[in-house]
Amino acid sequence: MQTAILRRRIAWAPLALVTALAGIALAYLLEARGVSHDPQNLLLLQPTAWLVLGLWVFLAFGFLRMPVTEGEVRETPAEVLRILAMVGAFGLFILGLEAVGYDLSIWGFTLVALVIGGERKPLPLLLFPPLFMLGVVHGFRLLVPYPFPTSLL
Repeated sequence: MQTAILRRRIAWAPLALVTALAGIALAYLLEARGVSHDPQNLLLLQPTAWLVLGLWVFLAFGFLRMPVTEGEVRETPAEVLRILAMVGAFGLFILGLEAVGYDLSIWGFTLVALVIGGERKPLPLLLFPPLFMLGVVHGFRLLVPYPFPTSLL
């Protein structure tokens, strides 16, 4: 009986990316804790940093043990364009937060992301972006004690 040998390789690019992001999160957490241990100041930062570091452990382990497949499938040019469109839409979202307000920026990005992701049904395109925007803006207002720019709300 012959056993198949499963070869593995390290996915260096994704491993480097998630390690850099985890390093930034750790540095930010250490800097914030060095300044203050007050729970009010660390309310959002500390759990987010711990979540990023926890996710890094699982992702890094997976990238260290990536199986090698014969005839590895690469992204098609259409998939690469969708990825670049999503990156561009996110950049416009960030730039639009202060310019047009958080509410319209969140609404627009959510709508564009759904379309880029392939959603074509009109009901989700009409309902999800405004409901998501209302939830995010309301959540921000509950967590953040100072006003932030909005256009409609």
